[in-house]
Amino acid sequence: MKKVALIHGWGGSYSATWQADGWDAALRAKGFTPVGVDIAGHGAAGGSHLSADYADLASDLALKLPSDLYGAIGFSLGTKLLLELEARNPGANGRLVLGGIGDNLFAPEQVGPTLVAALRGDLTEHPPQVAALLAYAGKSGSDPACLAAVLERPANPVLTEARLATAQAPILIFNSTEDAVAQPDARLRAALPAAEHQLIDGTGHVGLTSDARFRDAAIAFLNQT
Repeated sequence: MKKVALIHGWGGSYSATWQADGWDAALRAKGFTPVGVDIAGHGAAGGSHLSADYADLASDLALKLPSDLYGAIGFSLGTKLLLELEARNPGANGRLVLGGIGDNLFAPEQVGPTLVAALRGDLTEHPPQVAALLAYAGKSGSDPACLAAVLERPANPVLTEARLATAQAPILIFNSTEDAVAQPDARLRAALPAAEHQLIDGTGHVGLTSDARFRDAAIAFLNQT
């Protein structure tokens, strides 16, 4: 069976994102073996409350991935980490499906301070984007103190066009026009000129993994030869 890793976004978990949205079952039905991974500080296992302990999320992720992956599917923060690993070791994780990522890859996480304040109870009124991310995080059962520490970590991953130019994996970038986090994505597409790109209407950032169009496109891309 072909192993495919599924890497969630900030605030998520394997079970709350991929399993809950039907990816696990859909991949198995097409002959793939899903590999469930939680990013450090996420999920029921919890983690450190110290931001310094999240100074290299990609290395932590690499230790959790099998060496014989056929491919990997990421969402948001998960896509950033997959691209970091691709820059370090081109082609090592097979075919890559990158959802919910755009030119924000090259910028600091803009809503981070507001999210931290909300997680710590210092913010009573939540802007729509923050409210959506908090709702997404609430489904994962993650410790809010861990999630705040992840947001306050030393900046990582830090990716540039020069580092992305080393990418060798077949890549699909999949986004939504309504995704205020990942749009625009022209700079990322220019940095990965060989990547396929699909853009759909009608789905915001946190709703992308529950959209069957994303799931179907990802499986179709994994099935390409």
